Amino acid sequence: MSTPILKPRLQMKQRSLVNFSYWFVIGLIGWTMLSFVTGLRDRLASLPIYESIPLVLAVLLTTGVLLKMARDEWWIRYLNRQTQFYIGHETVVTWCLIIDSMWLIRKPMRRELRHLYRHITRTKTSPEAIETLANELVERGILIVYSRPKSDHPA
Repeated sequence: MSTPILKPRLQMKQRSLVNFSYWFVIGLIGWTMLSFVTGLRDRLASLPIYESIPLVLAVLLTTGVLLKMARDEWWIRYLNRQTQFYIGHETVVTWCLIIDSMWLIRKPMRRELRHLYRHITRTKTSPEAIETLANELVERGILIVYSRPKSDHPA
C-alpha cells in the first residue's frame, strides 16, 4: 500500500473558464468601444454576415486569450515580488487560489513558479505554508515528487 508523500490539507476548486469569460467580456467591451471610435463597425457591417460573425468571434477569442495570458504573467511577477515580505499560511492559501486560476501554458511560467517555491523553502516560512504550496504545485504538474521504495539496503 502506498502512502502519499504530501497530504492535501486544502481542497482547491476545480479550474473553470470563469476567469477567461471575464477577459472575453472585457475584450468584447474594448473592441466595441474601439469599433465605435475608429469606424470599424461600418466596415464590419459592409461584410456579409457569414464572414463578419466568424471574424468577430476569432478576434474576440484571441483578445480574451491574450488578456488572460497577460494577467497570468503579471500575477507571476507579482508573486515573485511578494517573496521579500513575510509569507504566512493564509498568504500561501491565497497564492494557491491565484495559481489555480492560471493556465500556465508557457514553460517559463512553470519555471518561475518552481523558482518561487525554491525561494520560499529557503526563507522563514511555516512548514504548513510550504507544504500547501507544494501540494498545489504538484497538483498542477509544476513540481514532480519522486519517491524511492523502502528497502533494507543501507545505501
